Amino acid sequence: MFGRTSTSVLLAGAVFALSSTVYSAQAAIPDNFDAQFEQVNLALGNPVAQEIQQAFSKKLRPRNFHAKREAAAAKLFYENRSFQPAWIVKGKLTTSALAVMETLQSADEEGLRSADYPVLAANFNADGKATPEQIAVAELELTHSILKYAEDAQAGRVSPSSISKDITLRPERPDPIEALASVARSVAPAKVLAAFNPQHPEYKALKEQLALLREQTQNGDLEKQVVIPSGKVLKIGTKSSRVALLRERLGVPTVEYQANVYTQDLAYAVEAFQAANGLHPDGAVGPRTLLALNGRVSGDPIKDVIANMERWRWMPRDLGETHLRVNIPEFMVRLNMDGFVLYETRVVVGKRSNQTPVFSDKMQHVVVNPYWNVPYSIASKELLPELRATNPQSYLQKGNYEIVYGGKIVDPRRVNWDAVTFKQIRIRQRPGRGNALGKIKFMFPNKHNVYLHDTPSKSLFNRSERAFSHGCVRVQNPFEFADALMATQNTITGNYIRSLVGKKQTQVNLQRDIPVHLSYFTAFVDEGGKLQRRPDIYGHNQATIDALSL
Repeated sequence: MFGRTSTSVLLAGAVFALSSTVYSAQAAIPDNFDAQFEQVNLALGNPVAQEIQQAFSKKLRPRNFHAKREAAAAKLFYENRSFQPAWIVKGKLTTSALAVMETLQSADEEGLRSADYPVLAANFNADGKATPEQIAVAELELTHSILKYAEDAQAGRVSPSSISKDITLRPERPDPIEALASVARSVAPAKVLAAFNPQHPEYKALKEQLALLREQTQNGDLEKQVVIPSGKVLKIGTKSSRVALLRERLGVPTVEYQANVYTQDLAYAVEAFQAANGLHPDGAVGPRTLLALNGRVSGDPIKDVIANMERWRWMPRDLGETHLRVNIPEFMVRLNMDGFVLYETRVVVGKRSNQTPVFSDKMQHVVVNPYWNVPYSIASKELLPELRATNPQSYLQKGNYEIVYGGKIVDPRRVNWDAVTFKQIRIRQRPGRGNALGKIKFMFPNKHNVYLHDTPSKSLFNRSERAFSHGCVRVQNPFEFADALMATQNTITGNYIRSLVGKKQTQVNLQRDIPVHLSYFTAFVDEGGKLQRRPDIYGHNQATIDALSL
């Protein structure tokens, strides 16, 4: 075979090939002939290089697109170095190889699986007895593991769209050629490889929690949670054996005769727990608080942390120095600038049947006194039956709606409500009383047609679980929120936004777009360094756990 041909025969063949083309001035000599000849010559000088070259000459079919990219990148990497090994020189692993192997073998610390990045062949017998073929296999195995690690660390092991059609994040995948080259040429290859993992502070905090949880599990120190049985709401004055368990769960001391009595001191402890866990602090233990007390989700915090670390890999690497982030399971939105939270407030998100999508975009403008163009699904499924069952004109007037056809408002009495569909006409709600969007909406045009907005239904913000919308995100204090947003602009102020209320619909363009991230994190670390976990309201977390085979 080519890789085993003697140097003299090859050189003779090359001379013959050259001489046979001299007779014609038009003979085609490849532009890269010298480079190819030099590669052949260098490869022939090293039996390991010959084995590497021969490995790439085999007709293998990669399993999928990513495997094809990886194989092409590896081939180009070695072609550029004349198939000379990068990690094993003179039969020994280089210092760089040893450092990289250490990173691969500690992949579990990043929520990955070290078994996915094998380096066993690289631990070959380096006493001089390893054959060129064995060395080449070890070399290529290490290269493959480096490429796979970079891909998994940066873009994740699971495709977001495989978890839900409502997750449309597109992870930024590394360029495999640049990834391999950057590790190979670095004086600190282990750091370069590890840096493919997310660098967000939130991810790093979860990584620390993962190490702590594993240590506690290994030492048998993982907190054994007291489980409180379900039942009626517990509040001041309640007498129940469940109250004693609640005291034990929260560490509230008790006098013996009060063990089963829900007293004020216990209510204070419940309020503190609720406030720390994003619940409405009313001091009573209802279904939502009970769920939080009993561990919230799967009961395995390690799996939850790993699944949430995976979802951080899907997020944009650069969230923006100033950005908004809605955390759907937490029912909160925060405005962040330079690593600090400038403002936060409660939100209402989509119910389970109308889930708020997970994606990133940029806020471009706000609309004061907005019309609400009723979505087709809502108009057809919710409004049309009401219009057909009642007096359409009276119903529309009461709801402050109007009918639009061809851009013009039409009299509802001219519409045949028994035959009409909202593909022919549309219904919209005028600004003012009862408008579903309230007085202001915050726009980041996207294919999901969702945005942040005000709402007249203020009481919902007092609920602990706030999944009630049709997919958009309702903001509790929209004008305080607007004040904080406008503080990031040059000349637009919150007072100016307020001055527009009650007038006609007005669009105010932002001078600087603000990145918006609608995210889904059921596990995160709070400002006090404590791991927080939230119910998996849409099932995305469990789906991630299942996809990762945790």
